[in-house]
Amino acid sequence: MATIKDIAELAKVSTATVSRVLNNDKNLSVTSETRDRIMEIAKELNYVPVRKRFTESKSVSIVGEREIGIVMFCSPEYEWEDTYFLSIRKGIESECSERGLLVKKISHNSGGMTDIQMNHLDGVIVVGMISEEDEKLLVQKVNRNIVFINYVSKNDIYDAVIIDHEKATKAALEHLFSLGHTKIGFIGGRETDQHDNEIMDRRQKAYEEVMKKQGLYQPEYMYISKQFLISDGYALMKKAGEKEDLPSAFFIASDAMAIGAMRASHELGIKIPDDISIVSFNDVEMASFTQPALTTIKVYTEEMGKAAVKLLIDRFEGREIPFKLEIPTKLIVRESSCRLTN
Repeated sequence: MATIKDIAELAKVSTATVSRVLNNDKNLSVTSETRDRIMEIAKELNYVPVRKRFTESKSVSIVGEREIGIVMFCSPEYEWEDTYFLSIRKGIESECSERGLLVKKISHNSGGMTDIQMNHLDGVIVVGMISEEDEKLLVQKVNRNIVFINYVSKNDIYDAVIIDHEKATKAALEHLFSLGHTKIGFIGGRETDQHDNEIMDRRQKAYEEVMKKQGLYQPEYMYISKQFLISDGYALMKKAGEKEDLPSAFFIASDAMAIGAMRASHELGIKIPDDISIVSFNDVEMASFTQPALTTIKVYTEEMGKAAVKLLIDRFEGREIPFKLEIPTKLIVRESSCRLTN
């Protein structure tokens, strides 16, 4: 059976364009020639919209013309610098195009739900930490068709896609322990909701628990900034490098911060991994191209976005039981960590 992707390849346009043309999106700006070409190819391939497929199979689902919104609880600037969030959004948009869903609204918001217009949408995917107050506002604007990514609601009626930050952090620390490191520092940021209520980062919490359990926790090896950006990692490593007692290794809460920390180390004459080993978190594309390449915890961000769309479609089909889907992580060992030699 023909798919939107098949039509896009023949028409030489994106799957998103095909989806919007087939859904008669009046806000789409394409030439009449492109629109006609897409419709003609769809006809030649006997393309059957998702809505019709489910109807003909006597399913209650009518996915084909559903409209969803995406709420990114981060600024566009943050999304582009720390591509963790961007990659999740790409996964959402890719799966929506493949499934014939129209992404009607994308909101970047770090100040709460007040200015977000989500009325008349069939469902919403929320990416990032959200306050309980904003969650209530969102529910009023939408319905039960809400999927959270990186957040679990205390209300047990909503779906969530998550990763186990604690398990991933333990894997990073166990890797460093296996290399002989006991003096391990932490570089991270502060998580806050949209009303500046501080939430302890789960990686920091897990780091403290593991190090205390091992009898190795030293608070002077903790370096925390307001965010998780390159500039934050740079500033914190500069601060760490000024002290005489430098840990032999660092666990860093994001690849963006690690890249900044590596730059600071280079300027300070601290060699990686000879002087300090580094293990970070996310495995963004840049991680394999740094010098040295980053050892990091891989998070399957695009798959998280795709999984959220699939959960939303399940809701459209009538599922009422809420699901909490945990996506696994994986330690990727590269050149920034090595065995302690002294």
